[in-house]
Amino acid sequence: MPAPDPSEPDSPTTPDRIDPRALGQIEFLPGERVVRCWRTGVGFLVMTNLRCVHVWRKLELFTRSDWHTGPNFFFYNLASPQIVAGRFLELSEEYEGSVESARFLVRNPREVSREIDGARAAGRTEWKTIRAQVQRELGHMRRTSPPPWSTTIVREIVKVRCSFCGNLMDVSSTLCPACGAPQK
Repeated sequence: MPAPDPSEPDSPTTPDRIDPRALGQIEFLPGERVVRCWRTGVGFLVMTNLRCVHVWRKLELFTRSDWHTGPNFFFYNLASPQIVAGRFLELSEEYEGSVESARFLVRNPREVSREIDGARAAGRTEWKTIRAQVQRELGHMRRTSPPPWSTTIVREIVKVRCSFCGNLMDVSSTLCPACGAPQK
């Protein structure tokens, strides 16, 4: 499938209008699906139900794939999109105290910003649901086997032989259960 004509207006693009090799470069998470795509300067900004991924065409000679995936902006820690210089959309995430951001050239940054901002709340809810499910599964897995640091107490029962019949009996018994002889 040929890449879309860049002279077309930059309305949201459906995934079927993008080169399948571009979407094939994205490693989708379980339950993740493409919701919307927008053209950027050299590629596409792909919004799924869980994140935004930048996919662009490589300009290198003799590469295995024509497409490359760039920054991933996960909704669980994505800040509200910002419009910079009227033409760029800036997406930012916070990772362990540092903020990472990237700017994307899009034709209608207000529309793109509005759609991403609207999808963030639903995406965060979905992330919470996925995380709760994973926590339940991990908790279930932990309960099935004891942790390696746990201590197991084994009670040892000592038995002695009866001096008359040779039968085994408890140390605390006064009479042999088999012959009735007193324990010495």
